[in-house]
Amino acid sequence: MKEEKIAILVDSGADIPKEFMEQEHIYMVPILITFSDTTYLDRISISPEEVYERMETEIPTTATPSGGSIQDIFEQIKADGYTHVISTTISSGLSGTYNAIKTFAKTSPLKVEVIDTKSVGIGGGLAGIFAANLIKEGNDFGEIVTKVQLAVDESSVFFYLPTLHYLQVGGRIGRVSGIMGNLLNIKPIISCDENGIYYPVAKARGEKAALKKFLSLVDDKIGDTQHFDLAVAYGNNKPLAESMLKELKANYPNAEHIYFGDVSPALGVHAGPGVIGIGIEVLD
Repeated sequence: MKEEKIAILVDSGADIPKEFMEQEHIYMVPILITFSDTTYLDRISISPEEVYERMETEIPTTATPSGGSIQDIFEQIKADGYTHVISTTISSGLSGTYNAIKTFAKTSPLKVEVIDTKSVGIGGGLAGIFAANLIKEGNDFGEIVTKVQLAVDESSVFFYLPTLHYLQVGGRIGRVSGIMGNLLNIKPIISCDENGIYYPVAKARGEKAALKKFLSLVDDKIGDTQHFDLAVAYGNNKPLAESMLKELKANYPNAEHIYFGDVSPALGVHAGPGVIGIGIEVLD
């Protein structure tokens, strides 16, 4: 049997830490970010820092990766000698990325499996991280696909938002609209439901109370799980994210890994500056 050489492909909304992406040679297709002057390639022609800085005067829009960029990535993967691809994408309920990559996968000479994480940001990114770790452990293509899909089904992501303003402006407010309350200093915590759509899971008055609830939700999700990964991602609010990371390390010394990185502009545009995400990947 011909030896499998498996590549991991994610979109730029995955929020996988840059160091891990480079170390494991994970491929990325960029989501499009459009300001009034031009359209940028997320994390390629514009950085998260630049996006958040510009958001002080203009809120951009986002769009599915271009067909050209997806085709280029598949051609590069093939040229690099890979035979198989596992692609984990941002929720199909929030973006057309899953369907776009799946369309190109159908005509690729590579054997491709596209997994809809039904999540966003680091929640979806953990699926790509898990897949990369499974490759290092020597699992074959079919085993990895099965294990990643099972982990996706059992995993969660929570986001603390300082404000709902950006979800509202971007038209992504959906089921979260019921907790509008900026004037009352209400701080929401949202997640993705079984269809990968944002929904409210908790709210609290003031940041301190909201963060306490935030960590409580993570604890409830972990429960008595013995094998799990955690990750923290931040949008232009690194000090707060570092305090969350410190709490997680203290509370869960048995976590397999705890990853840390920034929130992609593809998510930050809608969640707003200051967003903090915590992802939980159940590995049992």
